[in-house]
Amino acid sequence: MSNKKKLWQIFGPVLAAFVLLALVFLLPFSLTNYSQKSLQESSVSFSSQLVKGEAVKNAAFADKKVNYVPFFGSSELSRIDSLHPSVLAEKYHRDYQPFMLGKAGSDSLVHFLNMQEMQGTLKTKKAVYVVSPQWFTKKGSDAGFDLFYSPLQVVDWLLNLDQNQPTETDKFVASQVLQRSVVKNNAYYNRLLTKVANGDKLSETNLSTLRVKHRLLSRQDALFSRLEKTSNYKNRVLPAAKALPQNYAKSALDKIGYEEGMKGTSNNPFHIKNSFYTTRVMPEKKALKGAQKDYDYTQSVEYAYFQSVLDNFAKNHTDVMFVITPVNQRWAKYTGLNNTMYQESVQKIKYQLQSQGFNNIADLSKDGGQDYFMQDTIHVGWRGWLALDQYLNPFLSEKADKKDYQINDRFLSKDWQNLKPSQQSVSSFQ
Repeated sequence: MSNKKKLWQIFGPVLAAFVLLALVFLLPFSLTNYSQKSLQESSVSFSSQLVKGEAVKNAAFADKKVNYVPFFGSSELSRIDSLHPSVLAEKYHRDYQPFMLGKAGSDSLVHFLNMQEMQGTLKTKKAVYVVSPQWFTKKGSDAGFDLFYSPLQVVDWLLNLDQNQPTETDKFVASQVLQRSVVKNNAYYNRLLTKVANGDKLSETNLSTLRVKHRLLSRQDALFSRLEKTSNYKNRVLPAAKALPQNYAKSALDKIGYEEGMKGTSNNPFHIKNSFYTTRVMPEKKALKGAQKDYDYTQSVEYAYFQSVLDNFAKNHTDVMFVITPVNQRWAKYTGLNNTMYQESVQKIKYQLQSQGFNNIADLSKDGGQDYFMQDTIHVGWRGWLALDQYLNPFLSEKADKKDYQINDRFLSKDWQNLKPSQQSVSSFQ
């Protein structure tokens, strides 16, 4: 065998693979045509890859056949039971379908970056944003940042800068993202985000390079998003919907929620789902007694991260319903969580919203003591989902309004992050 043939046998497959990859990433054919079934399954996939990427999200929110509505949140979204928003929308043929974006670890900083990939499809659209006061710890709840981060988010964000001029929000977020090692240790993104944090415009060379990176990263995202398979809609949503009464009646559904909750929480006095109690609570029960007595959600950098999300909604005139979740009061009493402190954090969140024109708020924060309102220690379920539906269905069934909000950059400040409602009225903050 000649040397040429030997070399081809060794390097030919590698070369062919590179050529194939070049064709996939560079040629102008679409990788973002998704079937209705695929989008439906993606709506309850709770995938970190979905949050990281842009292809599936933009395909769903631009879809003309189904009105997918983004639900931004964290671990509560995956608590699918008979009265979950996705189940109710399916069963009662709502003219909207929730599209869940988030799982455990996805907080406001994660969602700010997540939203950068869907600027076009957020404009003047409806959205739901679930706020968990538990995010608002002193240093913020950023344990999931690395899980949900992708360079594509940063590329989209930098290409979306208004007139290539960083705003106060852009500067703040850049300074925070630069503290994460996954970004700080990347010389390229470190250099660009340092410019943004300093308020400097990007050069034309920077922008040209970012456009090339976007082409490659978005093709990569579209390709790999096709490899993710889920069957949550088929295996969890459809069976739950099938079991519900044919016609929507709140009283009948509330009875179902009560009965399912009572049956599902039979092994403990806290009204916590049996499986969660057995695996997550019971092994640590003694250690957890009184363990939350010093928790404080009133002072946190998370208020500034939350503000970055509000600024992005304002930029896109998004019509948003905010949901403020409760805690399981039976469990809170056992762990010593201070309810006065909790309500002060809710008051602070609501002031930040309402003073800027975000007035659609489903405040469930005082309902955590109702029977079978909660599925576990901090997540709504059963009757809690039904109570939330009384806010969501009227809101989502109406046509979206183009909202104009009054953004106050002072909510990014240390003054606001550190304001303690027990010592200073939040309404005095300017």
